[in-house]
Amino acid sequence: MGNRAGGRRTGPKCIAIVGPFASGKTTLLEALLARAGAIQRQNSIAAGNTVGDSSPEARAHAMSVEATVATIDFMGEQITFVDCPGSVEFAAEADAVLAACDAAVVVTEADEKKVPALQAIMRRLDQLKIPRIVFLNKIDRSASGVRDTLKMLQPISRSPLLLRQIPLRRDGVVIGSIDLALERAYVWREHAASEIAEIPGDEKAREIEARFSMLETLADHDDNLMEQLLDEVAPPVEEVFDDLAADLREGHVTPVLIGTAERGNGVLRLLKAIRHDVPDIGATAQRLGLDATSNGSISHVLKTIHTAHGGKLSVVRVLSGSLSDGMELTLPDGGTARVSGIYRMLGREQTKLSSATAGETVALGKLERARTGDTLSGG
Repeated sequence: MGNRAGGRRTGPKCIAIVGPFASGKTTLLEALLARAGAIQRQNSIAAGNTVGDSSPEARAHAMSVEATVATIDFMGEQITFVDCPGSVEFAAEADAVLAACDAAVVVTEADEKKVPALQAIMRRLDQLKIPRIVFLNKIDRSASGVRDTLKMLQPISRSPLLLRQIPLRRDGVVIGSIDLALERAYVWREHAASEIAEIPGDEKAREIEARFSMLETLADHDDNLMEQLLDEVAPPVEEVFDDLAADLREGHVTPVLIGTAERGNGVLRLLKAIRHDVPDIGATAQRLGLDATSNGSISHVLKTIHTAHGGKLSVVRVLSGSLSDGMELTLPDGGTARVSGIYRMLGREQTKLSSATAGETVALGKLERARTGDTLSGG
């Protein structure tokens, strides 16, 4: 493996799903959960039975009105997704969530009317120094080419938008994607694994050009890769993946993946990119100014949920140390509160845990005085 990124970061991750209103965030969350096997099948917003819009308000408005938290196991790793509402009225809720996430997936589509909202989101991610991946959704319905879409979106991104896939078309219809790092074509199947295919002859020139453009951008921060390109030497695939991970973590690039969440297309590639490329809790704790060597328990309250039967739940990200049921935590005002129940969340479903360690995102029961955005310490 190359050495710039220092390999894959293991351990629990927390990823915010953000984007303009009606870009498909809740649909993408549903597709991610289905692909990871956390739910049996992908439901639609129209049917009113998605994990993300489980509250009566969300179903009435057919849009998210609060952040939804869902933890999955994917290829042996724990990933928590927090679907943040896209409508401007609810944007303040996203800030507490974003602070303690390792990275964000920005869901958007080729629609210039959504650019102002997208610009505000990208600016906030810049201010908070949060690495991000753009998921260009509804690609099968897009009339404009991905490169034109990127030209439209580039002015709102401080870092270069780096296209990692291009659409695979047949008779003008998008039927899959071509992965520029792997140089492989994938034919999409609805809610099923894609089929690997040969890159068609008429697409080959487009793939070579798009790949060279991706490598040129990566070479801006890798002299070795720059030399290989100048000498027309094909760089090893491992080195390309290493640069992709390093540049994402360092904020040098914003990778762009494509797909159609409604059909589950492009979702597995996104999950793999998250697992392989995003930073871990160590980097996030450092970004928040915490001493990574401290083994005391520090947690950040992402959001507060009031449940009909179980009372108040505080969703926290454990930034360092660990939490156990019954543990006493210190609030920012110096008061204390005792943990009464630790739960793993999948939308409204809760699974009881006895403890949680650094990196995990869990809900804590009955911390009556804890508020969203608070830092809780213990031990």
